[in-house]
Amino acid sequence: MQKKRIAIAGAGHMARVRGRALLDTGRAEICAIASRGLATARACGSELGCDQCYDDVHRLAEAQPDAILVEVPHRAQDDIVCWALGRGLDVFIGGCLACDEETGRKITDLATRGGCVVEVGYQRRYDPAWEAIRAIVESGELGKPILAVTMALWRPDPTSWYCSQQESGGMPLTHMSYCYLNAMRWLLGQPTTVAALSYRPTGAAAEAVAEESCAALVGFDGGAMLSATASYRGPPGLTDAVTRLVFEGGGLQVGGAAPAAHEAITLFPGQGPPEVRTFATIPSAFVSQADAFLDAMDERSPARNPPQDAFIDLQVAAAISTSARSGGTIHLHPS
Repeated sequence: MQKKRIAIAGAGHMARVRGRALLDTGRAEICAIASRGLATARACGSELGCDQCYDDVHRLAEAQPDAILVEVPHRAQDDIVCWALGRGLDVFIGGCLACDEETGRKITDLATRGGCVVEVGYQRRYDPAWEAIRAIVESGELGKPILAVTMALWRPDPTSWYCSQQESGGMPLTHMSYCYLNAMRWLLGQPTTVAALSYRPTGAAAEAVAEESCAALVGFDGGAMLSATASYRGPPGLTDAVTRLVFEGGGLQVGGAAPAAHEAITLFPGQGPPEVRTFATIPSAFVSQADAFLDAMDERSPARNPPQDAFIDLQVAAAISTSARSGGTIHLHPS
């Protein structure tokens, strides 16, 4: 079978991670790489076996790719994704769908009208531990889910695009949706209500993210609720809280019983001792997602993060920001 030709927009760490994952499937080749700095593109190309490198993303079209992997700051990502879809190319978006709902609708419409496959970068849906949790929820093994609690602490470089409201789209979208709003949606269903509080340090630069630290309570259509906290104040040595879910007939936690959170879950049945379930981590979730994207290209069907679903993350993130700023509860009406 002929390998898919994948061009990459971006040449940073995640471009390398996802580019390597595509190569590790054995079904793809990297045909071109573009970055704002040509030297950076060439350095990435040397790692991924690609010698066609540019400092202009539009020149990626010269390599006649089948699809484009986009791994750049979110605001720049929006323009590149729209450009690629306008050329009829399939797109693997390494970040969230878009910076805002308006652009998210445009991308969804372009993909639909052009018959293009779009996969968004929430790789946790391909992690074996989270796949197992979803199976537990769907089977009713522990009864109906009632409550989930998550925390995600991370301290990015304050000069990076992650900390810019304009470039990133905000912390709830850039960080919180990955850790762990998107995965929890996958488990618990359709979000219906959002109430949030946030903290922004006194004297923060005007361009800094508006919600640097945020706590959100999200209600779902099945009656479950999620308490999610995320912050860009993650001091060294203070690790993330363990993710927990409470069910009518028991509970579970992700990690805490293994060296890495994705290697195990611990089940707490209504009766009897806890049960630890461990999972193989090879292939990685990144490779599994890359395989799923390539399958979607072959079959012309969605993988697990199509734009119509990923658009909901934009709605939830916007609702969190609106609630945190207004002090009110936001009722979601998915479009």
